Amino acid sequence: MARNDSERVGTVAPRLPARGAHPEIAPIDVEVCAGARKFAWRTAQVALEVLDGRRPPAQLATIADAAVVAAVRTLVGARLVPGRELGAAVLTRIDVVMVDSTRAEVCGGYDRGPRHFALAAGITRGRRGWRMTVFRVR
Repeated sequence: MARNDSERVGTVAPRLPARGAHPEIAPIDVEVCAGARKFAWRTAQVALEVLDGRRPPAQLATIADAAVVAAVRTLVGARLVPGRELGAAVLTRIDVVMVDSTRAEVCGGYDRGPRHFALAAGITRGRRGWRMTVFRVR
């Protein structure tokens, strides 16, 4: 049975301060965490599709910083995409750890053929919504 994106394995975890430390830090809103996870999943999918050549890099430019787009273009142009010869990348997992209400760290996994690969990213929320600021695949 196929699962939709909301049923995929993964987590969103706010970082909690040590007991008694920084009592002025407010807990991160559940909606912010859910929005970060949804954005991370969608953006990682788009980035993998760009690496596969299934999407043009310009589509990544609408949701990621210019440095991320340039790095992805370099990987594609230099044929340095990990496991590219094994087939299309299929995103299998995303975990999001909230640093604060405007920043999150993302890690995840994707499959190409019989092999499993890892990705990491950083996302930041600004006035116009979330943006990917860092992206790395291995």
